[in-house]
Amino acid sequence: MLHWTTADRPVREQFSYWREVICEAFTPLAARRTSAHRPPGPQQPGITSWVQSQILTTTNCAEVSSNTQLITHGHPEVRRTTSEQVFVNLQVRGHCIASQDGRSCVVPTGGFALFDTTREYRLEFFEDPAAQEWRVVSFRVPRAYLLPLLADPYGFTSVAHDAATSGVANLVASTMTSIWRNIDGLDAGAANAAESAFTTVLAACVGGGDTLRDTSRETLDATLLAAVNRYLAANLRTADLSAPQVARRFGISLRKLHSLYDDTGRTFAKTIMGLRVEGCARELASTGNRCSMTDMAARWGFADLSHLNRVFRMHHGCLPSEFRDAATKPIIAAASG
Repeated sequence: MLHWTTADRPVREQFSYWREVICEAFTPLAARRTSAHRPPGPQQPGITSWVQSQILTTTNCAEVSSNTQLITHGHPEVRRTTSEQVFVNLQVRGHCIASQDGRSCVVPTGGFALFDTTREYRLEFFEDPAAQEWRVVSFRVPRAYLLPLLADPYGFTSVAHDAATSGVANLVASTMTSIWRNIDGLDAGAANAAESAFTTVLAACVGGGDTLRDTSRETLDATLLAAVNRYLAANLRTADLSAPQVARRFGISLRKLHSLYDDTGRTFAKTIMGLRVEGCARELASTGNRCSMTDMAARWGFADLSHLNRVFRMHHGCLPSEFRDAATKPIIAAASG
């Protein structure tokens, strides 16, 4: 389990260290403490804060304790965000005034709300006066897992759910608490089951769609795999598609990313290579495309022309130049006739 604390830092360095910690443990965030956030009396430059964090399977789980402050995920932070996540924040102590997507809510002790890292949000946490801290159990769910299960993928953020009474909100909160208390003792099978159960009950609470009825670990993995493949296809020529970068984009471990392809007949790397070859084939078949094969190889991410020739022949049984000639010959013949 990862653990960060300001307790072993010099007082004057605590708040700057805290800002670094929350960005490393969660997502790019900006923290501020104005005079309104500080207790009356002599002003102290320090802040008492700690974070504990551990991954379940694809969901990162954490517990956070700190003092009154404003935390924002604004436009600069959204631009720096490299993964698409949904945070589920269960307020254990203190309360939070939050806003996102034009909605504002007050999350009391025992309540929870969700926030999407692809857009701006604002969290103003207020400590419990007696305990002199606010505390949150926060689960970071891959957006690609949760959103396909929802009837309205944009109406779930910054809505406070009261878990103090019986019902599905109470079930979400108790599931989060139970998972967090037992996370160290879960083997891989139990972690998978716990994550699937949590994602399902969360979706049911915030507004599940038709897909929710058939949700299982297999369904969640298939949903995530489809999202990864869509991302790969859309960014073949514009993004870093190395396994570590893609795993980071979707908020999952490298091991989890590779395991998604176990039953597909292709590894992650071979999937990317296949998409590159098919992209080349589509471009080669287009009318009037007479660019050099060397340029084609560079544009689609191959090491050189010989690499393109070798891989293309494996997939299509011919060289890319031969494929282009065969694809465009009928078009040329028709035009000349």
